[in-house]
Amino acid sequence: MKKQLALLLLLVTSLTLAGCKKDEEVNATLAEFDSFTTEMVKRVESAPNPSTGLDEAQTFFDSKKADITAKMETLKSLRGYQVGDETKQKMMTSLVADATKVGNLEIEYINLSVSNPAFKAKLDKLVKDYQTLFGQ
Repeated sequence: MKKQLALLLLLVTSLTLAGCKKDEEVNATLAEFDSFTTEMVKRVESAPNPSTGLDEAQTFFDSKKADITAKMETLKSLRGYQVGDETKQKMMTSLVADATKVGNLEIEYINLSVSNPAFKAKLDKLVKDYQTLFGQ
């Protein structure tokens, strides 16, 4: 009985530690996702012409889409017991901040979107493509 109890305790401890090992993986993925988002937004905001910047951002997004989608799927497949509470909170905060960065492009370029339907279509596509990373 003592051996079984000790074995059970060892198993529970191992599972707990194995679950927490995902924290480092999640933190690395979040840092990569944040870097991807920041770079994409920067391509729009730093371009001399916002329309050209959107083209560059869309090309960048398309080139990284498969890798970023796979990383998001990994995050979405995590179960609560696989990461610590601090990591769960960081994940939520980080992903919301990244989504906000992209969403703010619509606010920043509202005047241009209203006056230029082609620009609006490009911006809508980029934002929609980005949002698909979070859904489905």
